[in-house]
Amino acid sequence: MTDTPLHAPPYRAALGVGVAVLLGFLLTLAPTVTFWDAGELIASTRILGIPHPPGTPLLVLIGHVWATLVPIGEWAFRTNLMTAAFSAAGAAMFFLVIHESLGPWAGSTSRLLTAAAAAFAGAFTFTNWQNSTETEAYAVALFSIAVISWLALRWRATRGTARAPRLLLLILFVAGLAIGNHLLALLAGPAVVVFLAVTLHGAPAPDPVLRRQEWAKVGVVAGTWALLIGSGLGSTTLTFVGLACYVGAAAFAFASGVGGFAVVALLVAAVGITPYAFLFIRSGQAPMINEAAPSTWEALLAVIRRAQYPVRTPLDDPTVMHGPDNPGRSLTIIGLQLLNYLLYFDWQWAKSAGSGVRFVLTVLFFSMGLRGLLVQRTTDRGAWWLLFVLWLVTGLGLVAYMNFRPGFSIGYDAYPDPNDHEVRERDYFFVVSFVVWGLWSAIGFGDMAREFAAKGTRARRYAWGLLAFALVPLALNWREASRRGPDRMLAADFAYNLLNSVPPYGILFTYGDNDTVPLWWAQEVAGVRRDVTVVCLALAQTDWYMRQLRDNPLREFDASSAPVPWNSMPATKPDWPLHTMTDEEITAS
Repeated sequence: MTDTPLHAPPYRAALGVGVAVLLGFLLTLAPTVTFWDAGELIASTRILGIPHPPGTPLLVLIGHVWATLVPIGEWAFRTNLMTAAFSAAGAAMFFLVIHESLGPWAGSTSRLLTAAAAAFAGAFTFTNWQNSTETEAYAVALFSIAVISWLALRWRATRGTARAPRLLLLILFVAGLAIGNHLLALLAGPAVVVFLAVTLHGAPAPDPVLRRQEWAKVGVVAGTWALLIGSGLGSTTLTFVGLACYVGAAAFAFASGVGGFAVVALLVAAVGITPYAFLFIRSGQAPMINEAAPSTWEALLAVIRRAQYPVRTPLDDPTVMHGPDNPGRSLTIIGLQLLNYLLYFDWQWAKSAGSGVRFVLTVLFFSMGLRGLLVQRTTDRGAWWLLFVLWLVTGLGLVAYMNFRPGFSIGYDAYPDPNDHEVRERDYFFVVSFVVWGLWSAIGFGDMAREFAAKGTRARRYAWGLLAFALVPLALNWREASRRGPDRMLAADFAYNLLNSVPPYGILFTYGDNDTVPLWWAQEVAGVRRDVTVVCLALAQTDWYMRQLRDNPLREFDASSAPVPWNSMPATKPDWPLHTMTDEEITAS
């Protein structure tokens, strides 16, 4: 009954792989703040603030504890290091997944080498490398998916023991917990459920009672996961659908004699999502970063539902506002979205190389990925289903669901207006699919090496050198992925100079992410010119932000740290609010 792997999991080797990957990340780690969301997230971890919806409370809490306990460098470097550590740990988990899925494929040494090459190929794909060297949510999300994948394989190995249902509960806890970081981790749900079902179908328990109980537990996992998806999206409809799925699965579980598992599964998942209570509690204490102010139940639901952002459904034309006048998603849009995914895929293997070399290497990695997925399908059908569904959902599935506007760098012939394009490249949304393909490509190289080694002594001597091709992303993404180029201090210098361009107690008007959130980092983390009031005009269209501009305290001007000429200029602190609009006037405006 128990499907125990041929050898015990090589945890020491996994640790070595994780450390090696971390060292690679450290050499390219951002030394300070970067543009886009990083400044807001770093500042929020420092002051326990509330970043933009959906608030990422788990990331804020983990980041605050990590940066407090790991006093290496400035605060931004510490949180960047945290991201790198989580990503490296995820690579170690995927090493274990690939190692176990290869089984007795080609001997213990070749199995270890191929699994290590897979971990490196996935970790150093361009997008994952970039995600791993700044403070963002995607590396923690990838780690969560890797952990869930490994726990699923551990469940299979312990079927028929008391440990197996506990591992299912742990999977649900990690899934619930991951919502507080990023919903990307929930996309592992379909892959896990398919893996569990394929395992039970392929190796059914000999006892009919036990067989029924195992299927009931899988049903509970699926129903609970559906409920987590609805809750994580804040969708009333999807939450009710998820609840109906859970209730049906729980009824089956009670009828099968494992009703206790259904109850505990729901409780464990509920405990996992409790970091969202932080948003409610902390917002009421009015931190300086308090986006959407989720200090009431209605406001918290609005944060979870991302009510601050315009609605866009998978059926809409993304270049047109949602509503009855939206013409619907066209074949032109779909074609550009698929082209954008292929463009991002092309970046993953040799971003620093010229276009010709990069194309050749992309074709090579695509071919080896196909070979690797077919090899894994032969060696471990269940693990193949796990990674295949994960790749499908986080790749083409996200292309369909996210329904992005034409990418930042393509489609201007059909859509010449820059406002019809995404404001930046969105490759980071598809990072999991790229990592999975990296895992498969290394298996493909390993299988080719195994084939060469079987041809004779001379071929065997050099065959496993073919695995070095799996390190191409490490070698040819280095320059493009590194955060230590000549512009490594650009965001920090920009924030310092902009804040110091105004007199004491001055007001700075900004509009977008890149001219706003680095200033938040500078004020809240570096302590630069906290007397300056930063007014983001994009956020000024919301009532909560206008209330905060009126109510937030004006902080003291520190002449000792101010540059010339402000350090010698008399400064009188205003004793009036930034504006005098009442709550009713703000709501009505």
